[in-house]
Amino acid sequence: IYEQRIEIPSECQVSLDEKTVTVNGPKGSLSRAFPPQTKIKMEGNELIATTHINRRSKALVGTVIAHVRNMVVGVQHGYEYEMKIVYSHFPITVEDKTVIIKIGERGVRKARLIGDVEVRTTEDEVFISGINIEDVSQSAANIQQACKIRDKDRRVFLDGIYVIRKRK
Repeated sequence: IYEQRIEIPSECQVSLDEKTVTVNGPKGSLSRAFPPQTKIKMEGNELIATTHINRRSKALVGTVIAHVRNMVVGVQHGYEYEMKIVYSHFPITVEDKTVIIKIGERGVRKARLIGDVEVRTTEDEVFISGINIEDVSQSAANIQQACKIRDKDRRVFLDGIYVIRKRK
């Protein structure tokens, strides 16, 4: 039997319901269901994921532990991505809530925000923050992809919004 452990900090509470792990902390609460091949249990302040030894199951245990670690960090500190607005040819403006990007074209480009993320903008920066790393990173990727300029020379037209810093 293969097992991995993760220690849960004192300011976080973890509850198990079948294969669903819920982590509560100062910033909020996250919940996630895991596949039935792994056995998840709590012993004191440690979460233990076990499985029978074969290659795929061992990888799955590592994935479960990594997801729980990301959930714990998220409810403790949160995640923030800092993006820089870069332009020389097409002026770019970003409006809050639903991210509407104007790149000097007739139409506007919209980027979809995933989950419960918060977006703040300054003159040339966009800050995306939240407690779920997957929602924050996917929202940042959606913004970056929405700004991609097509049908022009990529070496010359470098305008867009790019991730410059990731913070826990």
